[in-house]
Amino acid sequence: MSIPRPYLVLVLMLETLESVHLNYRKAAYRYILSQPMSDQSTPQQIWQVHPLRENWTRSILLLLFLLLLFSGIYWLFQSAFVALLSAIFVTSSLYRYFVPFRYEFYEHQLVVTAPLYRLTKSWETFRSFYVDNNGVLLSPFAKPSRLENFRGVYVRFGANRSEVLNFIRDKIST
Repeated sequence: MSIPRPYLVLVLMLETLESVHLNYRKAAYRYILSQPMSDQSTPQQIWQVHPLRENWTRSILLLLFLLLLFSGIYWLFQSAFVALLSAIFVTSSLYRYFVPFRYEFYEHQLVVTAPLYRLTKSWETFRSFYVDNNGVLLSPFAKPSRLENFRGVYVRFGANRSEVLNFIRDKIST
């Protein structure tokens, strides 16, 4: 009894894909191990920004407004489930205000961490930046684009505006 030809072709294709996948994994491990650890171990700048703690009057007003909003939703719908669901949606959209963000500048990368969130980007991915009152938007586009807010990274200054701007100007040449 012989094995049907389409089955043999499928087995050969699967074996080839598995060996290619294994080779890619080995190459990725070799690349990771070949990278110098000094860049990851010594950040050049570290700071933490927590907008909830920075401006107490704004935070108290926001919390009072949210309490009034959720009690109004409960009164309107007479359902604790709807009020809880709306509280989850609203507070998750205000995640960047309620949770502290930690920024780390390394020689070759930027690391942004928060609870349940970690972003690591190489400085080479950014081509331009835009400064405003609270921070700087690092953009992967050389010219202004509508996608910058979705693909860029917003870095809050915190208390060290000049140091952050000087470091970013050194890393990103526009």
